[in-house]
Amino acid sequence: MGRPRLIILIRHAQSEGNQNKAIHQTIPDHRVKLTQFGHEQARAAGHRLKDILLPTDTLQIYTSPYRRTRETTANIVESLGDEWKEKTTVYEEPRIREQDVIGFLQYCFYRIPNGESAADAYDRVSGFNESLWRQFAEPDCPSVIILVTHGLMTRVFLMKWYRKWLTDAWGGIAVG
Repeated sequence: MGRPRLIILIRHAQSEGNQNKAIHQTIPDHRVKLTQFGHEQARAAGHRLKDILLPTDTLQIYTSPYRRTRETTANIVESLGDEWKEKTTVYEEPRIREQDVIGFLQYCFYRIPNGESAADAYDRVSGFNESLWRQFAEPDCPSVIILVTHGLMTRVFLMKWYRKWLTDAWGGIAVG
């Protein structure tokens, strides 16, 4: 089939951590769940997604393994309805999880003990992007790829993606 028609990036819906930063003092980041409003946001995203899909589309959803992204994904898939069940696959992808940080040390560019630097997160996403590019050569490449991830990882993905795209488009000249 070739390259997908669409690649859609979705940041997880509102989580308890977005509503109350202090929650990270008692609950590990990967276990933070969606708020009720977050569940509503995710279902609304599924309904909006249905509006842009073509009947011939096939969907592949990659989701971070964190609870809030898995809940967002589940709500989106539920909102798509039965007509999309056969044409949708969902994979947990640890390379698009949030940067491993400790509390107030978020978004550090140096490696913190038991955590990772922004450069480490960039390397993870780089490997994932390369996997996507290889997938495009497969005959069963889906027409729509959706990533359900985190704010920082979305920005890192786009930074890496457009650098690759610009390098290919301009004959090996990296722009930006």
